[in-house]
Amino acid sequence: MSGGRDLFAALPDELLKHVLSYLSSLEAVKSSLLSRRWRHLWRSTPAVSVHGKGEGVLLFVNTLLVNREAPLLRSFDIDVDLVVPRVLPGSPYNNPEFYDSEYLRGEVDPHVDMWVRHALSSKCRSPSLMVRLEDELAPWLPRSPLAFASPNLTTLHLDAVHLIDGLLDFSCCPALLRLVLVRCYLEGEALVSPSLAHLAIVDCHTESGADLEAPDEEMFIEISTPKLRFLEISENYDREQLLQMMPWLTEENVQYADEVDMYVRRRLWVQGIYDEI
Repeated sequence: MSGGRDLFAALPDELLKHVLSYLSSLEAVKSSLLSRRWRHLWRSTPAVSVHGKGEGVLLFVNTLLVNREAPLLRSFDIDVDLVVPRVLPGSPYNNPEFYDSEYLRGEVDPHVDMWVRHALSSKCRSPSLMVRLEDELAPWLPRSPLAFASPNLTTLHLDAVHLIDGLLDFSCCPALLRLVLVRCYLEGEALVSPSLAHLAIVDCHTESGADLEAPDEEMFIEISTPKLRFLEISENYDREQLLQMMPWLTEENVQYADEVDMYVRRRLWVQGIYDEI
């Protein structure tokens, strides 16, 4: 407001929705309090960006997805802490005092699987998906081997996710160009993508049962990405091995990232600022 005038009054709704899409979904929803005109604009923003933990974020995201009206999405970002106890019949690990022991922290709430299916569905067709979990000692293991299958997905960022066997085969994403894997567990024979052009593997483990305190020095899976043009990887990996594994790359196409550098960029990515890898 300036001198009693509403400076947004002359702007079309589509432009306001575009602006709202760069806010978190919670901030976009709060904009409904500004005036009658803003009451429902958040329902049609082309992006979803949520972060939080516990029952509060579960309720918010489920309500948000039910009430959205815009069919198509530009991006879908999840940054949550949603670990629930893993219940094993007759197991002593059902005792909460054991949850702080390495792999015994629990599992990620299945709502995350549902949200990803929604984002990649034929209704929403999001070309960009980011899933970041807070606790790498309780990574998200997608419950479907085709969790990321989509003809529209071009950018995928996974942080603290456990990818095994079929989940490492991204042939089900024929348009995928950019894949970022951070603090992930990669367990299988090969990471496969016929279309991938940019790949980042940072602070990941590629050997089952690896010491979480000791970074990998070798890549224990094959990388089959014939169209790859740029690789960013943690500096602890054996450079000679990587170049032998991917002879179509040269030193000029490989960037080695240190932990501090990648931490800063992860936070910028979550905030929607950094989009270089």
